[in-house]
Parts: sequence; structure tokens; C-alpha cells
Amino acid sequence: MAKLDIAIDLGTAYTSIFVSGNGIVLREPSVIAYYENGGGRNLRAVGSAAYGMMGKAPEKTKIVCPIIDGVIRDPDGAAAMLTEFIKMILPGSYIIKPKIRAILSVPIGITVDERKMYEEVLMRSMVDEVTMINSVMLAAIGTELPVASEFGGFVASIGAGVSEFAAIGSSGIVTGNSINIGGDMIDRTIADSIRGIYRIKVNPVTVRRVKDNIASLIRNDCATAQIGGIDVETKNVRSQVVSADKLYGAIHVYYENFANAIGNIINASRTAVAEEIQKHGITVVGGGARIPGLSTVLENALEVSVHIPDDPQYAVITGAGMLLSDPYKLEDIITHA
Repeated sequence: MAKLDIAIDLGTAYTSIFVSGNGIVLREPSVIAYYENGGGRNLRAVGSAAYGMMGKAPEKTKIVCPIIDGVIRDPDGAAAMLTEFIKMILPGSYIIKPKIRAILSVPIGITVDERKMYEEVLMRSMVDEVTMINSVMLAAIGTELPVASEFGGFVASIGAGVSEFAAIGSSGIVTGNSINIGGDMIDRTIADSIRGIYRIKVNPVTVRRVKDNIASLIRNDCATAQIGGIDVETKNVRSQVVSADKLYGAIHVYYENFANAIGNIINASRTAVAEEIQKHGITVVGGGARIPGLSTVLENALEVSVHIPDDPQYAVITGAGMLLSDPYKLEDIITHA
């Protein structure tokens, strides 16, 4: 039987798939659209197609994000969505389905029951074997930190639903934690701020575009974006220019919380670990790491050096993909998990 080795990052905002020998072949919004028929679900769209239906779907069509706060909350929706994504990446040369082996990123500190649920979802999604690795460990590997060393680095991963922080050493997690603050919560804050400041109600797609294009941690940033929405008084559609500077205060508060969470972990760490973090600094990954000015905010708050790699949103899936071709490192990580 033909075999296919893949890596999956099943994230709150995006799902990414890495195929051994081909690299990252899929990155799609973690969204599914369906309508209910006699108690069952009839699939309409997944990924970008489903995301584009937000705010415009017919009344009977439900738009669902099955991953919330970094954890699967709708197993049926997650399985249906992932099945469709895997169908998208299967090579046309296969006459029958290959045996699919997957490395899956999972949040730090998930329970035994949550692990079982992840496994069940993947088994329902055409995957035959799954190996689960903590996402912060995968991010460290993806950014080429020396994870097998006595001190392999400190990683802060700012995701859409949850943010995770961990000190890594000897191929394991020395200390770590997570907070339920991420990009989705920032999206809601941006929407509320636009409504309060500009008196216009905008949909989630517009909010995401504002965040991606002009959100900034640089005070007095002059970036602007023109958006459309519903005037809260007249209920009419109108356009509005929004500025990064006006949104700065609301966004900055959340990144202060990230800095506080990192500081708490450093302060609670053993002296030797804290000293290593102070000496080597921290690496920040995830979609939330792309915001301008983040390094300065964290360095000022924590008094440590901050490294943000190019394309930090791909760190986790890149690390998982690297393990596909390095079975010895994979075995070492599994042994010390």
C-alpha cells in the first residue's frame, strides 16, 4: 500500500498541512459551512469558501469554527473539515487512498480526554496513524532552536484562540503555560473599537483585514484602511477610513497581557532557567507575532531580547514538517514529552 506522511496544524484560525517532500501545501481558514437536513449535516463549503460566506450565507446555512481557544469544540465539524482538506492535498496519481501517517500539533497541557478526541477526529478524517506533539515544541524546531540542548530556548506562540509560552530543554518542555487570549479576542476588540470610535458596524472578514493590514503597536502609526459597514444610527451602508493610531490603545492592552504572562513564567522558573532566558532571550511566533512594534513592546516590558522569525505564522507547521524527515529527533521528542 502507498504511504503518505503529512503534518497538520489544526489551528483556531487556520489549518495548515505539510506533505513530506513537498512542503506546506495547504493553509485554509478553519471554517466549515453546512445546512441541517433531518438532523444531519449537509456540507456546503470549507476553508476559504466557507469563510467568504460569513455574513452573507442563507438563513439555513450555518458557518462554524470547530476549533475554539485552540481546542476542538465541534468534533463532527472538525472531522468533516479536515477530511475535505486532506482530499485537496491527495496527489492525483493515487488510484486508491494511501496509508496516511500524520504528525499533529496540539496545545500545551491538553487533557487525556482531549488527546483522545484529537485522535478520534483524525481517524475519521482519512488519517491512519497520528503522533501528537506540543505546538510550542514544534515552533521551537521550526525556528531552529537547539531543542536537544540543556536549554533549548523560550518560545511564545500567539495564536488566534490561545497563546502558549514554554521554556524548552533536553527535547522536552521545562516549564510552560497558556492563556485564553489570542487573535480572535483582539478581533472582537477591534470591532468594538471601530463601532465606538467611528459609529460603524463591520463584519468579521473586514475586522480581520483591518488587523492584518494596519493594526500596530507603534504609537502614532499613520497607517489607514478604508472599510465598509453599517452606520449604527442610520442603518445605512457607508465607507469609513480607520487609522492604526485610533486603534492602538485597545490592541496594546492585549499585548501587555502577553508580556505579563511571559514575565510570570520567567519569575516562576527555577533560577537556572530564568538566567538562561535572560541570557538568550525569547522567540515569538504565531499569527499575532506579525504586528509591527511587538519586539519593542516585549523588550521594554521584559528586559530581554526578542526574536521574531520571518513568517512566524508558519513556525509550527514548519517544525512538524521537519520532523517528518528526521525520525531520530521525532523519537527523542516523543520520549521526553
